[in-house]
Amino acid sequence: MIGKSHLNCVCKLLVTGLLTSASTTVLAQTAPAPQPQGTSQSGQSTGLEDIVVTARRISESIQDTPVAVSAFTEAAIENKFANDIRALAGDVPNVVITNVPGFNAASIGIRGQSTGDIILTFEPAVGVVVDDFVLAHVQTQLFDLFDVERIEVLRGPQGTLFGKNTVGGVVNVITKKPEPGFSGEVRLGYSSFNTKDVKASINIPLSENLYFRAAGSFQESDGYYRLTKNNSVDGFEGVPGRGQRWGGSRYFSGRAKLLWEPTDDTNLMLTYELLRDRGDSPPSVNETPPGFLIDVVGFPGIQTTGQSPFKTGTTLCEGSATAPTCVGTLDGHRVDVDGIFLRGEHTMDGTGTITVVGGWRRVRSELPSDYTGENAYLFVSTREDTRKQYSAEARFSSDFSDSIKFTAGAMYWGQTLDANATSFLGFLRFLGDPTALTDPNQSTANYKVDSYAVFGEAEYKVADPFSVFLGARYTKESKDFSVRPQVRRSIIATGFWPEYSDSAKFSKPTIRAGYRWEIASGINNYFTYSQGYKSGGYNEQAMSATSALPFREETADSFELGFKTETADRKLRVNVAAFYVKYNDLQRDAVVPFVDPITGLPGQETRTTNAGKAEVKGVELEISSAPIPGLTLGASVGYQKAKYINFSTDVNGDGVNEDASYLKLRGAPKWTAGANAHYEFPPADFGTVSLNADINYQAQFESTTLNADYSQGQARTLVGASIGWTDPDERYRVAIFGRNLLDKVYRVSANSVAGLFNFTNYAPPRSFGIEGSAKF
Repeated sequence: MIGKSHLNCVCKLLVTGLLTSASTTVLAQTAPAPQPQGTSQSGQSTGLEDIVVTARRISESIQDTPVAVSAFTEAAIENKFANDIRALAGDVPNVVITNVPGFNAASIGIRGQSTGDIILTFEPAVGVVVDDFVLAHVQTQLFDLFDVERIEVLRGPQGTLFGKNTVGGVVNVITKKPEPGFSGEVRLGYSSFNTKDVKASINIPLSENLYFRAAGSFQESDGYYRLTKNNSVDGFEGVPGRGQRWGGSRYFSGRAKLLWEPTDDTNLMLTYELLRDRGDSPPSVNETPPGFLIDVVGFPGIQTTGQSPFKTGTTLCEGSATAPTCVGTLDGHRVDVDGIFLRGEHTMDGTGTITVVGGWRRVRSELPSDYTGENAYLFVSTREDTRKQYSAEARFSSDFSDSIKFTAGAMYWGQTLDANATSFLGFLRFLGDPTALTDPNQSTANYKVDSYAVFGEAEYKVADPFSVFLGARYTKESKDFSVRPQVRRSIIATGFWPEYSDSAKFSKPTIRAGYRWEIASGINNYFTYSQGYKSGGYNEQAMSATSALPFREETADSFELGFKTETADRKLRVNVAAFYVKYNDLQRDAVVPFVDPITGLPGQETRTTNAGKAEVKGVELEISSAPIPGLTLGASVGYQKAKYINFSTDVNGDGVNEDASYLKLRGAPKWTAGANAHYEFPPADFGTVSLNADINYQAQFESTTLNADYSQGQARTLVGASIGWTDPDERYRVAIFGRNLLDKVYRVSANSVAGLFNFTNYAPPRSFGIEGSAKF
C-alpha cells in the first residue's frame, strides 16, 4: 500500500513542472527534419517542437501514432550528462533501468516485465535495438550514449513489428549518420570519483555522395566504493582492504560509418562497432540476513553491522579460469565487442520504400568476480563466453494510397554461444570441506538459435478522422543446447563429467489490432490490442537432466486506451494512456539449495520454470509545456498495479512447489514520477546561458523472484541540475552539473543465494562534474 509520504512526493513532483521537455522530444528515423520551433524577438524558443516518430516503422507525428512512446533527442541526453540509459529511466513512466547485481549489465523493467538475470541463455523481456540490430543479451545493453541521435522507449508488447522478446516493450536507439559537410566535436569531462571522459567525433565528405563518420568515447574512473574489509575469521583473503577505491570503469567505445548515396532515392550504409571494456570487477555489498550461512560463520551483512554500503570488501587476487586457487578478480571484467552492419534503403516515388538491414556481432567476455561483499574467498567465480549474433531483415513500407498503408517484411536472426565457468565455493570450508579453496567447480554450455519471422501491419482509413489497423507476425525458431554442469575439477580429471543435450522448436503467431480517431483538431484517441512473445529456451546453469529441459514460451496480451492532445500554438501537450496486460506461462527463475549428488555437499542451483500467470494494469501521464519564451517544463507520472494470478514455485528450497501468488512481481514499482525544467536566457554578446533541473521519484520494487529480505530496490527521490554556457557561434560549450544532489543512499539491485548470502548493489552517491566541448 502506498503511504501518505509517497502521495505527497508524487503531488510535489506534479506541482514542480509539466512533463519532461526531453522525454517527449522525438525525431523521425527516416523522416525529414522537424519544423523549427517558433522564436521570440530575443531569439528564444516559444513553443514545443514538432515531433515525428517511427514507432510503427513509418514516419508519423507522435500525437497521431497509437503507441505509448517516450523519446530523447541528442540535446536531451546531453543535458542529463548520462553515460548510459540508466540515467534516462526517471523521465519515462512505469520504467525501471538498473544493473544486474554483480555485473555491468542492463536490467530493464517496463509495465511489470523485467529481466534481472545474467544467465547467458536467457532472452530479455524488453528488447534493445540499436540501428535496427537486436542486442540479444543484457551484458552489453548499458552502452555509451555519445553520438546518439535519439532513443525511443516503446511501452507495452511490440510483437508485430519488432518481434520476439518484447513483452515489456522496446528501447530503440538510433545513432548519428554521416552527412554532407566537414564537421567534428571534442568533449572533455571530469567528475567525482576521479572520472575522466574524452569523447570525439568527425564527419568527412569523401565525395559528393560518399560520407564518412567516426565517433569514440573513453572513460576511466576509480569507482565510488571503498575496500575496507578483511578476513578476521580465518585469515584467507586477497589484496588487503585499505580504503582504496574500487568498482571503476575503463573502456573505449567507438563506431565508424560509411554512407553512400548513389541516387537521391537510394542509400547504403556500412557500420563498424567496437568496444573494449577493462573496468574493475563490480564490487558487491553483503546484505545477508541473520541466520544465512555466511552470517552464521562470522560474516554478517550491513543490516547487522550498520556499516555504510560504500565501505565493502571483495577478494582481489591474480589468476585465471585454469589457475589453482584464483580466477583473476584483480584483472577486472574484460568485454570485447566487434560488429559489422549493412543497411540499404530505396524509395520508389508513389509506391513505397524498401529497407534491407543485416549484421554480425561478436561479444567476448571474461568476468571474474567475488559476489559476497567480503574479502574472504567465500564465493569467487569467473565466466568466459563468446557470443556471435547475425541477422538479416527486409521490409517494404507502402506509399501508393492515402486510404491504406502497410508495412510487410521478413527476418532471420541467429546466434551461437560457447561458455565456461569456474567457481571456488570457499564457504564450504566452514562445512568441513578441506578442498573448497583449491578444487573449484567447472561447467560449460553451448547454445545455438535460428529464428525466422514474417510480419506485416496495415492501416485502413475508414473515414477521414477514423482509421483501423491490423498487424500480425509469425515466428518459428529452433534451439540446440548442451551443458556440462558444475563438477569439481579433480573429478573432471578422472574423466567423469556428465553432459546433457537437447533440441527444441518453438513457434508463435502474434497480432496487433486497434483504431485511432481524431476527435477534433489536436485531440486524438486510440485503442490497441497487442500480443507479445518471449521465446522459450534453456537454462545454462542447469545442474541435472531435469533442469536442462526446455521451458516454454511466455506470452502477453495487452489492452491500451490512449488520448493525445496538443494546443494549436504548441504551448501545451498532454498524453495519457491506460493499460491492462495479462502474462501467461511466466518464465521465472529462483536460486534454490542444491545438494551435489557426487560430493554430498550443499550448494545452489538456478531453476527456471513456466510458473504461472500475472496481470498488470496502470495509467501513464506525460505533459510538456512552453509557457513563456525560453522555458520548457515537463512532468510524467506512472501508476501500475502488478500481481500474480497464480504462481507455483519452490519457495523454501525443499524441492516441493507451492502457491507463491502472494509474492510481488519484480521490477514493478507502484509509482514513478518525474519533472524537469529547462530555461535558456536570451542570447547576449558573450553567448547564451541555460539552466536545467530535474527531479524524479521511484517507489520500492522487488529485485528477486522470491522477494528475499534486503533485496528490494529502495524508494528514492533524485534531484539533478546543471548550468551551461554556449558561445555566440555555438561552437564552444561549458557546463557544470550535479547528480543525486540530495545524496540519497539506495539499493538498486540484489540477489539472494539460497540461504547462503545476499549480495546487492547501490547507486552512486552525490556527484559533481564539469564538461567542455568544441565543435568545428
